[in-house]
Amino acid sequence: MSHSSWLKVSEPLRNVWRIENNGMVSEYLVKGSDKALLIDTGWGIGDLAEEVKNLTPLPVIVVNTHGHPDHTCGNYQFGDAHIHEADVPLMKRNYSPAMRFNILKRFPKNTLPTGFSEEAWIHAPLKHFTPFKGSMSFDLGGRSIEVIETPGHTHGSICLYDKMDRILFCGDSFLAGNTMLHMEDSTPLNVYYKSVSKLVSMVDKFDKLMPAHGKSPVEPKILREMQAGLKKVLDGSLEGTPIKTPFGEGLSVSFGDCGITYREDRL
Repeated sequence: MSHSSWLKVSEPLRNVWRIENNGMVSEYLVKGSDKALLIDTGWGIGDLAEEVKNLTPLPVIVVNTHGHPDHTCGNYQFGDAHIHEADVPLMKRNYSPAMRFNILKRFPKNTLPTGFSEEAWIHAPLKHFTPFKGSMSFDLGGRSIEVIETPGHTHGSICLYDKMDRILFCGDSFLAGNTMLHMEDSTPLNVYYKSVSKLVSMVDKFDKLMPAHGKSPVEPKILREMQAGLKKVLDGSLEGTPIKTPFGEGLSVSFGDCGITYREDRL
């Protein structure tokens, strides 16, 4: 498999590219007149930095939507990355050689790109990063991308709002399907409910939601489905069914076009 086969690029909107990592997770590249913003860096197994250079010669700002390995393991290919301070420990954990060795076990060798060096990837250094907290935005020149704190999937999860194209880049905070809230890194369900309610209060500003996994784009109206479903779980009128996942046991419940996996002891 070539690097170009591992990383598949599409352009859902002009100057907005989706870069898929072997069908597992997506990054997004958003271009302004002066700079570009790369939202997440995926597994870092394909040559993401080269793909980005092929798309734009502009300086690139990197921001992680949260600290999980499928969103930050490619940070080493870039000079700097912005990440919410609450998820810095998660990101650092992904650069332990022991952790990276275990991560590689997930991928059959015949799926890795030709010329990929497992040894170099395992020992890839974590370069400089910039922690942040609270409201901030990235000025790309004629285009500003706003950070929205949305703790839930992790404590430091964020979404990114592109006012010009009316897009909400969701990371793993929201997707069509089940959002994972049962992980050790996740917040209690009531914290996530507040994050979803914040997004619902802004729903008239979005035309599209672009998550990191699965279907993209997604209609903003399903944020209201999520809010209504979460309220039922929290008030006890709706309960999920037990499920085992690679990330632990939880309760799974669907709200129509979306849903959650959560833990009963962390409401």
